[in-house]
Amino acid sequence: MLDQTLVAGLGNIYVCEALHRARISPERICAAITPPELQRLVKEIKVVLAEAIAAGGSTLRDYRSADGNLGYFQHSFRVYDRAGEPCSHRGCTGTLVRTVQSGRSSYHCPECQR
Repeated sequence: MLDQTLVAGLGNIYVCEALHRARISPERICAAITPPELQRLVKEIKVVLAEAIAAGGSTLRDYRSADGNLGYFQHSFRVYDRAGEPCSHRGCTGTLVRTVQSGRSSYHCPECQR
């Protein structure tokens, strides 16, 4: 999903957030994602991007928008940079973990993201 020639604008932060909301593991092989899961993922990608845009993006270090404002979506992260914390899905007892994929940090819940 990080291949910008397929879907532009999805960095590892937004991918982590969308996959968590769709309950799909980032460790899954893409070809193994079922059509219903893919539909759910597309819906969640749109929701995450809309929320991020409304919040002005994510400020992690020194990011600023074109008008100089900071983004605030990082305050809404459900999984990104939250390794060791409990999963936010209702009824899930899992703990979020961090892995590295393609040199980028990836965060997910091994209990509810399959």
